[in-house]
Amino acid sequence: MRALTATLLLTAVLGCSATGRTPTAGAPPPVGMGCEGPAYPAPATSQYILPYAPGLRFPTGLTNCSSSFHGAGEGDQYAYDFNMPVGTPFIAMRAGRVAKVVNDQPDEGEDGGAGNFLVIDHEDGTFGLYYHSPKGGIAVAVGAEVEQGAPLGVTGRSGYAGYPHLHVIVVEGHHEWPYLGVPISFRNANPRDLHLRSEYAPGYLADPR
Repeated sequence: MRALTATLLLTAVLGCSATGRTPTAGAPPPVGMGCEGPAYPAPATSQYILPYAPGLRFPTGLTNCSSSFHGAGEGDQYAYDFNMPVGTPFIAMRAGRVAKVVNDQPDEGEDGGAGNFLVIDHEDGTFGLYYHSPKGGIAVAVGAEVEQGAPLGVTGRSGYAGYPHLHVIVVEGHHEWPYLGVPISFRNANPRDLHLRSEYAPGYLADPR
C-alpha cells in the first residue's frame, strides 16, 4: 500500500499500542503482539463505524495480521482493506478534523507511493488514515471538521494498490510513516466480529448506527 520496503520492516522489539507506549516521530514502529494479543474494544462500545453507508456491504481484502503489508509486526498490521469499486463513496469512521490531504496523484500507478489519501485527527492522539482515492477523489479540505459518518470522498486504486479498494488504519502519536497502528473494531459491522476477517467474501453489512 505504501512505499514500504524490507528495510523498513522491523526487527523484533516488544511492545504495541496496548502497552500505552507513544511512538517517536521518525522511529520504527514497535512490533505488535499479533492479533490475539492486544485488547480490541468490544464492538458494542467501539468508537468506530464501518467506512461506508448503512445498508451497504463490501467484501474484505487484507485485514489485521493477514499477509503482505498487513502482516504481524509490520506498520499496517492493524489496517483493513475493503474491496470497493472505483468511485464508491466512503465516510468517516469517527469524527475529527482533517489534518492532511493528498489529492493530486494519478488514478492508477502501482508506483510504490501512497497515492491519494487523507488523515482525520481524532484529537485524542489518534488519527484515521484513508488511502487510494482517485485523483481529485477526496471531497474535504485540511482544517474541516467532520462528523462520524460524513462523506469524505470516493475510492479508487491510486498509489501502491493492485486493485480498487479502500485501505484504512487508525494510528497513534503521529500520522507520518513509520507510524504505530492500533487495533479497532466496528460497532455497526454485521456479523459482530471482534476484528474483521480477512477475505470474508460475503462482506460486512453496515447496520444503522
